[in-house]
Amino acid sequence: MAALFFDTHKAVKDLQEAGFDEAQAEAVVGTVGTAIVGNVATKQDIADLRSEMNARMQAMELRITLRMGGLIVAGVALIVAVDKLV
Repeated sequence: MAALFFDTHKAVKDLQEAGFDEAQAEAVVGTVGTAIVGNVATKQDIADLRSEMNARMQAMELRITLRMGGLIVAGVALIVAVDKLV
């Protein structure tokens, strides 16, 4: 598993070399670091998503099964009705 690594010290130094003062560089790096960490999915996030997807797929399978069953019943009823008319 690859670890997320963000070298904040190097980022601050790079920004200072580009003309930022220390406070500005630290503020930018802090904001970017927070954004990066806030957007990383954890194992629990993935497990929760997997559980939600499985539940939705089961519900969808049930709806499809019920609809197909209804179509089959309607088809058989139509065949019986046509057979009685002919």
